[in-house]
Amino acid sequence: MLRQSENDLVSRSARLFVASMVVLAMVFGGISTAAAGDEVKIGYVDLHQALEQSEEGQEIKSQLEREFNQRQQQLDQKQQEVMQKREQMEQQAMMLSDQKRQEMAMELQRDMQELQETYLTLQNELAQQEAQATQQLFERMRAVIEEIGKEKGFTIIIERTETSVLYAVDGLDLTSELIERFDAKE
Repeated sequence: MLRQSENDLVSRSARLFVASMVVLAMVFGGISTAAAGDEVKIGYVDLHQALEQSEEGQEIKSQLEREFNQRQQQLDQKQQEVMQKREQMEQQAMMLSDQKRQEMAMELQRDMQELQETYLTLQNELAQQEAQATQQLFERMRAVIEEIGKEKGFTIIIERTETSVLYAVDGLDLTSELIERFDAKE
């Protein structure tokens, strides 16, 4: 848990650093482009909101949930089998020889370890599937964002995260337009 907190802190620090660098680049870049007579136009999108609200994003989420539920049922069944073996061993313990009890205990321990490994493997597979599907969706959204930016004359469009956009005037959030155009293309 501590390692996760450290990773979150490092990730947030990195995002804050990147956001700060973007702001500095916009300020200094804005000064030079403003001097040249060009207007600086900035917009932002919330990609996670777009993922959650787009039709394809919802479809991906549903598909991953179905996959998770199916695998969870398999794990539950294996867990139930292991628990039944344990109960049988406990019921028969008094009637078994020491050697047979040890063999059963070792077999039960192997089954429990296998169950845990299966759980971790399935969890990792699902996380990889989600990351891959999300990345592919974001890549296709990036093309729509570029289209919006060129069409509406934006100088830069940034991703909104918890720390990257703390305040913005109305009209700079392009998330709804991104979702609408992305769904229309699909």
